[in-house]
Amino acid sequence: MMAQKQPLQPLHNTVAAGFDKNGVLWRIVPSEKSVWVDSSADNGKTFGPAVKVNPEPQKIHATPEDPPQIAIGRSGSIYLLYSADDRQKATTFFTLSTDEGRSFSRPMPVSDHADRARNYMDALLLDRNENLYVFWHDQRHELPNGSLALYYASTNTPLSGQFANHAISDDICSCCRTAVALAPDNQPVVLARMVFPGHIRDHALFKQINATTWSAPRRVSWESRALDACPEQGPALAVDGRGRSHMVWFSLGEDRQGIFYAHTDDYGKTLSPPQSLGNPEHLAVHPDVLAVEDLAVIVWQEFDGAYHRVFGIVSADRGEQWSKPAVLAETRSESGQPKLIGNGRQIFLSWVKGQTHEIIEIKR
Repeated sequence: MMAQKQPLQPLHNTVAAGFDKNGVLWRIVPSEKSVWVDSSADNGKTFGPAVKVNPEPQKIHATPEDPPQIAIGRSGSIYLLYSADDRQKATTFFTLSTDEGRSFSRPMPVSDHADRARNYMDALLLDRNENLYVFWHDQRHELPNGSLALYYASTNTPLSGQFANHAISDDICSCCRTAVALAPDNQPVVLARMVFPGHIRDHALFKQINATTWSAPRRVSWESRALDACPEQGPALAVDGRGRSHMVWFSLGEDRQGIFYAHTDDYGKTLSPPQSLGNPEHLAVHPDVLAVEDLAVIVWQEFDGAYHRVFGIVSADRGEQWSKPAVLAETRSESGQPKLIGNGRQIFLSWVKGQTHEIIEIKR
């Protein structure tokens, strides 16, 4: 494994990155008043000049649990989401580049209630026809149990600024990000922490059936976390080319504690037994997962009192068997959450530690 480093000063150690069809790595880096985009043709060893996305200064909102989002279409267009304080704190803004990152459209809110209700915890997804999906947590339906609504918008003409808002579900945990992925039938799949009766905070899977219909939530974890407080750790999701959903999550429930992995071949109707990951004595947290063909990779973070370490495991058979955990990176400094990105053939760890952004290829 080889690490490539690039100095930068991201807000709260938050950077989002992704590859285009030609293997160029693009990243979005938030600062206190601006959002910047740059690119690398050598897997993160060096980056070109950064382009500022927002023309006027904004108070940028970015946290490890609510980072900016980036997706690159087959056309080469670069789609971005970021949050900034506006009429409401932490309003989601969308912007797009159609000229290979040289310029970006004027940022616009996605929520049609952006002036009245806070929206945050964004997720961005492109389908195979380059239709854009944006998902977010929306406070217009805040409920007494501390949950709120999950909303989405989809469009194939994002520059029009027309984002028709639709609700998927109430009872979404307010402070845990939602994970999204694309199924083989070109429909989105969503994994979210929900608040079930009795204030139980467990996870459920949703799948879009057609342009206007979503499946009912199918519960996929049973840790019995009955707590009127926020864990601030959302799940992660990857769907492989044959429709297997790989899921990882964190829990401090009565029945299970730590981070876990499970998969389902029918979007939550049946599930593999949950598999415990990491060392709970070293605060194993923030798992992420990515799948490319039969290859699946999981990473997470641990802290032993001195070092923050990122561990990784690899499966060559779609999550049936896993390698032993290996240390991929470590630091004594502050760090962001580990993220996995892929170029269609290889999988990389993207991790910010201190003022360094590392891109580490994960070997099979």
